[in-house]
Amino acid sequence: MNELDVYKEAVRRYAAEKTNYLFHNEGSEHALIICSAMFENATKDIRIAANMLCNDAVVNKPEYIQSMQDFLDKEDTHLKILISHRPSKDEVTDESGFYSMLYHHPAYKEKRIEIKDGQGKSFHNQKGDSVHFCTADNHMYRLENDINERKAIANFNDEKATGNLINAFDGVFNTLDTTMNLNDYFVI
Repeated sequence: MNELDVYKEAVRRYAAEKTNYLFHNEGSEHALIICSAMFENATKDIRIAANMLCNDAVVNKPEYIQSMQDFLDKEDTHLKILISHRPSKDEVTDESGFYSMLYHHPAYKEKRIEIKDGQGKSFHNQKGDSVHFCTADNHMYRLENDINERKAIANFNDEKATGNLINAFDGVFNTLDTTMNLNDYFVI
């Protein structure tokens, strides 16, 4: 088993067991492993704060899309996405991409998926650098402190840190009325 397989197995085990362990991760491969594990183990809510959420290195990978689809297939799940910049139509209309899956999933028509545009605003760490993050249910998170290198920390059972991220996310999300309507991208 190579180093990446060992990492993937540890992440999957810790996520399934809801282990309170702080993972340090870096790069697209680690981001994909952590996010997929979070989506697979979430049963209620996922919140994602990102730039545009349309990159081929992580978001448009089959594992990311499938694990999110599996989450949305569960009964009474909800996905909230807050993006800093609204992507162009060319960036999201790939039929095999993440946004296409969201648009075509029944959860979108059921209004269990909400996407809002932060109009250039983003979350920042104490140093003032932009950060991205994802939370799942009330105990899992991945916080990307270096968005260029995808350096992050993650934990599958830290209610306090996850709660702080959820409160920050909801504090912004609930004040915005800049909903991103996927019909604008996929309806001809």
